[in-house]
Amino acid sequence: MKKVIIIPIAIAILTVVAFATVNTYRVPTLDFPFLTGEDRPETVAAVEYVVEGLKCRGTSMGFARMIAQTPGVVGVTTYARTHSAIVEYDPALTDPDVIREAFMAPVERDGQMYQFFRSLSQRELD
Repeated sequence: MKKVIIIPIAIAILTVVAFATVNTYRVPTLDFPFLTGEDRPETVAAVEYVVEGLKCRGTSMGFARMIAQTPGVVGVTTYARTHSAIVEYDPALTDPDVIREAFMAPVERDGQMYQFFRSLSQRELD
């Protein structure tokens, strides 16, 4: 009889703990360096964007592909849960506005133009 009561109580406690700690750990959906080792510049800055359209690993990969060709972009880390992306870049080669324009650019598919991502906010990180 006691096992019948203990198991549901343990499940309820674990569920409450899971919901209470869900935002404690920030796990990246994608962590992708474009430049590593000797190719990485000495001076690197970072900017965080809140991005509409960043929802999962697939959209994170699409986001990374859109900014990968931007000169000066060093790497990207995305967090689909918070719809945010941290982009590392070489400030001598690019700036946050150029990066934002790269991922907000419309993409042509099947003769139609689509805008997959939209920047809701951005802030430079220290």
